[in-house]
Amino acid sequence: MANFRDSPHFTIHNSYYTPMSAWDNIKHLINRTFTDKAIIYECFLLNSNEQSKKNLIKLGYKVVGNKKIDFLGTKIPDKSKYDLIVSNPPFERIASYKERKSNLKYRCLAKLIELDKPFIILLNSTNIFQKWFMELVQDKDIKFIFPSKKIEYDKYDDAGKVKQDTKGSCSFNSVYVTYKVLNQNEWI
Repeated sequence: MANFRDSPHFTIHNSYYTPMSAWDNIKHLINRTFTDKAIIYECFLLNSNEQSKKNLIKLGYKVVGNKKIDFLGTKIPDKSKYDLIVSNPPFERIASYKERKSNLKYRCLAKLIELDKPFIILLNSTNIFQKWFMELVQDKDIKFIFPSKKIEYDKYDDAGKVKQDTKGSCSFNSVYVTYKVLNQNEWI
């Protein structure tokens, strides 16, 4: 078993981006529930290169959201302006259950549930087995989409090009967490 604390090869970054393939893999599930005319809110774009939004637009969706809006702030789009949220929140690790409410990921998930709009988000699959996750989603209409292979996230260089050396380097499995989207869990 790897000891991540002592290894210089494993560092935590919140600046990896969702590849086009991750959204393309679930397009049929979005369209089944919302049609291809769905308006998507990509809510976790703050200070990003907006690549996820660009990828969703390439897939044919109208997308709201921009890199100047803090989802945890007060100036998010009115709920009537979009049909569902599709995004990838920061993967910051929650160090302890006791400190969960100050964690960025916890606060993002809590706000998503508070909004009560349908969503599909990507998370490290180990999160769904945590006490804090159960606390947030217990008795909610949560379903999962389980990818049949790892999602390899993109890392961009300063020129905005995908770095090729990130492929095959993802050390965890991801899961799509859905709220008010699916009737049952799905495998893709």
